[in-house]
Amino acid sequence: MGRTDVADHRTRDRSKLDGMYAYIDKSGKTVIDASGYESAGNFSNGLAPVKVPRQGWGFIDKAGALVIPPKFESALHFKEGLGPVLIDDKWGFIDKNGTLVVENQFDFVTEFSEGVAIVERSSKPKRPPLPPVVGSHITFIVETWNLADTSSETDRPADSEFLVIDTSGRILASLDQKRLSPDIDDARFSEGLLAVFSQEKKAMGYINKSWEFVIQPKFARAAPFSEGLARVAVIEDEIEKLAFIDKQGKFVIPPTFNTDYDFLRNSSNFSEGLAAVSEGLNPTQTKGETFVYIDKTGRIVLATEFFYAGEFHDGLATVYDAEANRWGFIDKTGRVVIPVEYEGVNDFSEGLAVVRR
Repeated sequence: MGRTDVADHRTRDRSKLDGMYAYIDKSGKTVIDASGYESAGNFSNGLAPVKVPRQGWGFIDKAGALVIPPKFESALHFKEGLGPVLIDDKWGFIDKNGTLVVENQFDFVTEFSEGVAIVERSSKPKRPPLPPVVGSHITFIVETWNLADTSSETDRPADSEFLVIDTSGRILASLDQKRLSPDIDDARFSEGLLAVFSQEKKAMGYINKSWEFVIQPKFARAAPFSEGLARVAVIEDEIEKLAFIDKQGKFVIPPTFNTDYDFLRNSSNFSEGLAAVSEGLNPTQTKGETFVYIDKTGRIVLATEFFYAGEFHDGLATVYDAEANRWGFIDKTGRVVIPVEYEGVNDFSEGLAVVRR
């Protein structure tokens, strides 16, 4: 997902923008004027979360119509027919009719992927609903999109646990009971595997839905599988290096690129055959602190002049010009196809991207 602040690269979900919005198509034409919203997110499953002033979060369709009323304290994207929403300081899941189908009982949630979601639950009570104010559907908006810090191991309530649930809300497993912890920056099953931290081995590996390690925990960082490869980090000579592995845990691209201990910011998963990386590159190939794209052999196939470049989606990738402090989009030749003139942008999704001027 495209980042609106290049320094804020540790947020779990970077697909929500604050400011004056529009949804654009791949030509850069405005398709939906979203300037009346306080915040907006990507389209997924045909819906996008938006924040209505003094009311809360709801969802619009691709015609720009508000189809799920703005009555939630926060909201994430619909995936597999369900959308996470925050009600009385607890997360639950609604269907596309706006009906709560998984009770709001969680302190942290991820979107569904491959039929399951990772959630955190503690005995902390729900916040009682506040009395309504005339002209306002809800009176207390809690902005909780960035959950990374509040869900860290050190800040977690003593009685909380990470659970895996299905789309009915049924608990399939307690990761804590298995002495496992999800990487909350991107905790999701992908290609049948979930990256987790082993509290026993003090390293990350990958488990299947039988909750068994199929790739043993030996990595400092590990991201979901994408296009048959997973992005991992290993420590060599006190340097964190980026690598890509296959489903046997073997290096397809060996540890080469220095992440500068910033795995999230300085690398991306493979998308449309390419992965973006920065830091530690040969200075004869590219300037320092600019992003390049590698193919699945690890070869640099595209060098950019940008301080940040994201994954390709729908043939376009977000880029950030640090000097101008503006965002835009490039194609796979590196050509700027949507001008670098926005204060914030998100990846294209379902043919549209939300931008902030």
